[in-house]
Amino acid sequence: MPVAKIHVLEGQYNEAWLGKVSSAIQNGLISALGIPPEDFFQIIHIFPRGQFRHTPSFLGLNYSDDLIVLEITFISGRPKQKRLGLLKALNDGVVAAAGISPDDLLITLYETPGENISFGRGLAQRVHISDKDPKATYADHHGRGERND
Repeated sequence: MPVAKIHVLEGQYNEAWLGKVSSAIQNGLISALGIPPEDFFQIIHIFPRGQFRHTPSFLGLNYSDDLIVLEITFISGRPKQKRLGLLKALNDGVVAAAGISPDDLLITLYETPGENISFGRGLAQRVHISDKDPKATYADHHGRGERND
């Protein structure tokens, strides 16, 4: 169920480039979290310069106008190593696909309990997945595969 919000500077990128970034993000989620390909939710925000502000450098990293701010929201319960692997997979994939500096991808992961998300009809389809049961897998609830929400 990951939802990716991609924030970029207006005029910096064309549709083809945004398509490459979108694909790289989805591929990173598939490889690192094992989500199915059809679990695809992305929002691309394009901001004018006056509404996309950032420091030129922080923590020894240097940011350019190529900066992408990526927010990923998903159901909580994955172990720390899985989340760290996701950060690496996303950075590697987006940098390769988009041709940007590894510094120019700022990622924030947000976790939320399954009962806080409805895929439609006002139902919490993933209510059974909770951060209180981090070992719960997709297979536990659907009889196949790993957890892939």
